[in-house]
Amino acid sequence: MHVDIEGAARTARMAAEFGWTWYLDKDLPGFCDVAGWSLGESTEYRTNLHTDLRLQRPHASVTRRKRMFDKMSVLVSDKIDSSASWAQRQRSLVDGFAALGNGLFPVMGSPTRLAPGEDAMMSWEHPRVWIELKVVYDTVNLNLISQEWQATADAEARYEAGDW
Repeated sequence: MHVDIEGAARTARMAAEFGWTWYLDKDLPGFCDVAGWSLGESTEYRTNLHTDLRLQRPHASVTRRKRMFDKMSVLVSDKIDSSASWAQRQRSLVDGFAALGNGLFPVMGSPTRLAPGEDAMMSWEHPRVWIELKVVYDTVNLNLISQEWQATADAEARYEAGDW
């Protein structure tokens, strides 16, 4: 599995510095301009972006909510080889996630949150955006998440855990 460590670190740095409003018509073209990306196909519920990351499929996507969005998912790895054994696929994901995390530490500092395991995740909180590195099935994504959406997800997790 190939990962783009430099591209992930550059994207995270730009996301931390960007003035997010979470309005589609402002932030998508604005972030694409800053990042050197381009807008792709758009439907009622989703907008695809073409990134400059060095991957087989340089892609990001945004789930739309009328005029706004809450999360941008950026592929920072290629998919794992589906013909490999389960153990080899898991090792590839662990190694890719670790390499990306190590590449983000110098740019982002220590993560605000860290979760090991099959759904490994590390995230950094910034005033306008949560930046999350996460294993998602057969890839590693860099998610850019609105503070509002993260607060809602945190509240739901506390409720489900009985902490209300």
